[in-house]
Amino acid sequence: MNMVLRLLTAVLVLVAAASQSLAAEVIRDYHANIDVAADGTLTVTETIEVAAEGQEIKRGIFRDFPLYAEDASGRRVEVDFDLVSVERDGAPEEYHTESIAGGIRIYAGSADVFLNPGDYTYTITYTTGRQIRYFEDHDELYWNVTGNGWRFPILNASASVTLPGGVRPTQVAYYTGYMGSTATDARYELTAEGPYFETTQRLGIGEGLTIVVGLPKGTVSAPSREQGILWWLRDNINAILGLGGLAAVFIYYLRSWMAVGRDPAAGVMVPRWDPPDGISPALVNYIDNKGFSGEGWTALSASLLDLAVKGYVVLDDLDKAIVVHRTDKPVAGKLPAGQASLIASLGEPGNSLTIDKANGKRVQTVGKKFRSAIEKEHSGKYYRANIGHIVGGVVLSVAALAVLLIFGSLTEDTIGLLFAPIMVGLFMAFFAVRLGAGVQRGSPLIVRIISIVGLAILGFVALAMAGFYLLAVFIDFAETHQIPALIGVGGIVLLNALFFFLMGAPTPVGRKLMDGIEGLRTYMTLAEKDRLNMRGAPKMSPQHFETLLPYAVALGVEKPWTRTFETWLASAAAGAAAASYQPAWYHGAHPGDFGGRIGGFSSAMASTIASTIPAPPKSSSSGFSSGGGSSGGGGGGGGGGAPP
Repeated sequence: MNMVLRLLTAVLVLVAAASQSLAAEVIRDYHANIDVAADGTLTVTETIEVAAEGQEIKRGIFRDFPLYAEDASGRRVEVDFDLVSVERDGAPEEYHTESIAGGIRIYAGSADVFLNPGDYTYTITYTTGRQIRYFEDHDELYWNVTGNGWRFPILNASASVTLPGGVRPTQVAYYTGYMGSTATDARYELTAEGPYFETTQRLGIGEGLTIVVGLPKGTVSAPSREQGILWWLRDNINAILGLGGLAAVFIYYLRSWMAVGRDPAAGVMVPRWDPPDGISPALVNYIDNKGFSGEGWTALSASLLDLAVKGYVVLDDLDKAIVVHRTDKPVAGKLPAGQASLIASLGEPGNSLTIDKANGKRVQTVGKKFRSAIEKEHSGKYYRANIGHIVGGVVLSVAALAVLLIFGSLTEDTIGLLFAPIMVGLFMAFFAVRLGAGVQRGSPLIVRIISIVGLAILGFVALAMAGFYLLAVFIDFAETHQIPALIGVGGIVLLNALFFFLMGAPTPVGRKLMDGIEGLRTYMTLAEKDRLNMRGAPKMSPQHFETLLPYAVALGVEKPWTRTFETWLASAAAGAAAASYQPAWYHGAHPGDFGGRIGGFSSAMASTIASTIPAPPKSSSSGFSSGGGSSGGGGGGGGGGAPP
């Protein structure tokens, strides 16, 4: 009895397994009827019999069809495609289409209609052009019948071809298997209707049937010269628009830069120990940086120091604050615009301004008035940003990109990938500008070294992180031949970012003052022995140090200038009186030598002021940042599956 039970159980297991295998969802039969017209248009009717078990095939199927093929020269061309009808079991079926990367997806079925398990026959009819390949001695239909992208096995696949005027093919070939396979698990016969191909083995997932039919020359009319030109333009529209837009933007910016953006020739730089034309420390900072550096706080710090040296204010350097006291000394003559604004903000003699977090809003107001006063008097005199030319370039760039997006043939997926060249363009522009600024004439050696090494490391890290992503992007663009579009978009972004910095230029007066400012910077950073060898240079003294200290702060060279003074104080030449000198305009909270205290104070003054400014309110929104034929070659192709 036990033996009988075990035998019965084994039989039931085998039956269950057999029934499960029989219930697998497959394409039972896939037949394509390909009618070739004399003008080269193909009318294709695909009859697809599927076994649906409610596992994946629940509502219907979809069919993917490529909208690109390769011509006789191996060039990628855009084919014509027009969907004629979709049927299920001989009756019209509801359908819709959507774009996919390099093609179109046809959905046969409705999201609201579920299929009962069983066999269903779908018939998809469409016309397509530009599928015939033209050679010198023959023409050719190279057609991927099933495509290699189906998600179901195909038990049997076949294709029948009808040729114009009933001509006989000059030669035929067929291939089966995965993409690139040269297997020939199929058979061919020439019937009364034309060539007929059929597989002799089932096709697994990812396998397909491809056929090649040679046609006598002239069987299908070749495109005219005019049609060839139109096709070429259509195939290369993205390259034409992308690279054409890049060329237009480059020519615009180049002509604009040559007209208004070229800097006047630099004069001969001569070290000097006084500011050119007697300009104020704040104006030195404004001209040297082609605008304020550090949001203007460096210029404000230099101005407060200059006012203190002149006796108009006294500076108290406290632990967590700086207090500016207005003295009783009356203003003699006319002060520079920025300093006059600061005196007006302080008010009457005896008033004070405390620079700390508690008074951040007042400090912010004082700074705004200070910058406005200087810009109102000097804006456009020494440097022209040429914003109008930049705006014109941006408008032209936006128009070029809009033309590419509207009139080009970029797919939705391709448009999404344009983010990569945009970011690369911005990064490379930033890298180039910062590198150029870091190694410009007059930058200290350490600054040049740090700029080059730091930006090189930053560039390497960023490019290494982006490498894998960009590789995937380039592969996708290479498959769709959109690399020229990528270059065009990235190049346009790069040009705009570069010329935003390059378009501005000093005026002749500004260029002259910049030469003088460079001479002053050079003097304050020279070695002591070089400074002493200068004919007519004043000897170091507390007064000389204090006079130039505000300019050293404005130019960011207060540390070498202070070290020079400290060295002088320690020398015998300074004398006891000079060594014990303490200015009345500065009171430090920390004991120590004057040079060290005032040097540290002047270095940190701008950052101390900036730290007192209230932070802007946080936003409540958030965001997240030709080598022979093979299976899969030729026109047609694609694949399909079942929608979820």
